[in-house]
Amino acid sequence: MQLVEEFTLSQAIVVCPTCNASFCTPQLTNMPIITSTTPVETDLHRILPNGAIRAALVGFCKECGYAWWITAFKTKSLLPDTLTADEYSMERLQYPRKFASAFITGKKQGVSSRELALLALNGGWCAREAGLATDRWLELAAEELQKALADKTMTGNRGYYHYIMGEIYRQLKQFDKALSHFNRVNYHSRLPRELVLRQKVQTTAGDSGPTLLPPYLVELLFCPRKPRLPFDKSI
Repeated sequence: MQLVEEFTLSQAIVVCPTCNASFCTPQLTNMPIITSTTPVETDLHRILPNGAIRAALVGFCKECGYAWWITAFKTKSLLPDTLTADEYSMERLQYPRKFASAFITGKKQGVSSRELALLALNGGWCAREAGLATDRWLELAAEELQKALADKTMTGNRGYYHYIMGEIYRQLKQFDKALSHFNRVNYHSRLPRELVLRQKVQTTAGDSGPTLLPPYLVELLFCPRKPRLPFDKSI
């Protein structure tokens, strides 16, 4: 079980890589490691107990409108005060909007469809963690990831992304499309066969709800002694 108090946000002064403006933004400075009891959903993302935590993964410069993963911003200093996610005062509606701003930045800069899909997925997860609707985010993720998979030059674990596409379409209640993608997941994906079969059964049953992985699969997929999955920004 994860407690919100275990996730610490620190206020940091960072520099925008586009306009060099300095501004204050939250950064995630403490997060407990994943264990077999950590809640992870079948689309292979870790559920965070507050939307503020995932929102802190993105920086947004109000001077020029540039938004991207916080790692793109140089940190000048960390301020001494820290906050738990519950103490962070940003209005919850603003949490996924940071991902929307990053999505727009990515579009303008011509980043890959796979990266845009990742931003959309995180926006959706952030929205759910803040108690907001997710369907539009899933639609954006499906659109961009479909483009990525249609690109013959895309490198990386294609079977893995077919699995993620299957989960996106399952949650959108497009079950035929979901099964089509699950059927393209092969052993190169490095995903347990029983996981894929499990999600095929759920899809065939017409179940579109978010679903937790059982503890033994969380341990198999995410615990430190195992190789990390390629979706390394989906925490």
